[in-house]
Amino acid sequence: MTKSESGGKAVKSISIMAVLILLAKFMGLFREMLIAGIYGQGYASDVINSATQIPLLFFDMVLGVAILSTFVPIYNKNLEKVGKSGADAFANNFITIVGAVAVLAAILGSVFAQPIVKMMVPGYAEVPGKVEETARLLRVLFPSIAFTAIAYVVVGILQSHGEFTIPSLISVVSNGVMIAYLLIFGDKLGLMGVAVSMLAAWALQLFFQIPWLIKTGYRYKPRWNIKDGSMKEVALLALPVLISSWVQPLCNVINMSFGSSLGNGAVSALNWANKIYIIMVGVFAYAITNFIFPKLSRLNADDNNEAFASTTRTSVGWIVFIITIVSALFLALSSPIIKVVFERGAFTAESTGITASALFFYSFGMVGYSICEVLNKSFYAIQDGKTPMFTSIFGVVVNIGCAALFVLVFDIGIEGLALASAISSTAIAAALLIMINKRREGVITGTFMLNLLKTFICGVLAFITAKYVFLAVDGVLGTGMVMTLVKLCVASLPACVVYFGLARILKVTEMMIGMKFIFGRKHD
Repeated sequence: MTKSESGGKAVKSISIMAVLILLAKFMGLFREMLIAGIYGQGYASDVINSATQIPLLFFDMVLGVAILSTFVPIYNKNLEKVGKSGADAFANNFITIVGAVAVLAAILGSVFAQPIVKMMVPGYAEVPGKVEETARLLRVLFPSIAFTAIAYVVVGILQSHGEFTIPSLISVVSNGVMIAYLLIFGDKLGLMGVAVSMLAAWALQLFFQIPWLIKTGYRYKPRWNIKDGSMKEVALLALPVLISSWVQPLCNVINMSFGSSLGNGAVSALNWANKIYIIMVGVFAYAITNFIFPKLSRLNADDNNEAFASTTRTSVGWIVFIITIVSALFLALSSPIIKVVFERGAFTAESTGITASALFFYSFGMVGYSICEVLNKSFYAIQDGKTPMFTSIFGVVVNIGCAALFVLVFDIGIEGLALASAISSTAIAAALLIMINKRREGVITGTFMLNLLKTFICGVLAFITAKYVFLAVDGVLGTGMVMTLVKLCVASLPACVVYFGLARILKVTEMMIGMKFIFGRKHD
């Protein structure tokens, strides 16, 4: 296969993943739209949002990213050095041990559901019945940790064998189940019905992948050997990886804790704003990082430093180029975006204003968050979990400090919590960029930094364009939902033209590569 064919295949794979993940993310957003329309922004929405978020936060903090980040490089290493049978033996051991830990976590979480709620969202104790109702749903949802843990390992196996489409589809399937439930039943079965359907949707993420897992030739055979050499490698890498993956869940915990005392609906506003923010960043970051991670792992195993640095630098450049325009549009149009997405049913114009203000400040951290996603994978590929761990601890301290300052001292409220998260993400990204260049010299170059500056200039002008075009048409066009969507499109289109046009004039690397790929193929 020639270099151009290999590059074309890579672009195709990433494109398919991006489309599927984008579909899954928008289905997830539609699911949240349905929940918001049914329950509004208040007591009920806080309860269901907290009950669904807490198991996910526990999963992220106990297992989560650590599964893929420790499993994939060591599984690939075994594939290269001892063959498929040895790699599958490691996978059997890994699944057995991780599954046992996940089941134990689910049991403990269900048993201690009420104390966990009081700890995570202390402000709920001020509202009669809110803690008890959240704990009741939490007991139903905690078993999702076990299903999700094994599903993550299966994702790692499939991706290591070059299957990226099916892992990208699992969220489409699970969100489809939830959407179908909400459209058919609505609130007929109450919050408990929503919780049970969510548990079923998460379980389906595992079972959906099994036919394709079987096609790889993998067969699960229970194996328990903690002293296995590969498991020792996992153990050495797991703790720092776990701690480094705590940033996003801990930031959510901090926001939930502070937000629970800001009145009914505050936790929901932060949750929905954060989900839109994560959707737009995650779709591209997930596609790029999941594609490059096995490749980076192999490059590290081959001691190919130059190619490793180049791949990391290229990945950061592309994610920044893509997310900068998204961030610019979100900063300029946060209010109409929330109105179009959520304002219907029990979700009022007042709810829109609160959620939009949170989204605006979250958006300052989009680029930083996306860089963190890419660089964390780079460090995990070289089996360095300590650097992301220390930068994550630094980021959490920054987040707590900023949240306390903004909420307790300056009384900024929800906006302050969102801004604290954005500052934390940006600080971590800067630290990771500096550190990866020390570990793999050549990641950061003068040309690379100049290119980032050009990209940010394009983003600033795109923001200004979107903001003033929207203000210009806002007073001319109507205020209905359809007209708001029209105004969003009218403001976004010239902003994108300015962004990509200026990127072409300034010769931003990613823009030039994209044009060459698109137009160059016509002359092949």
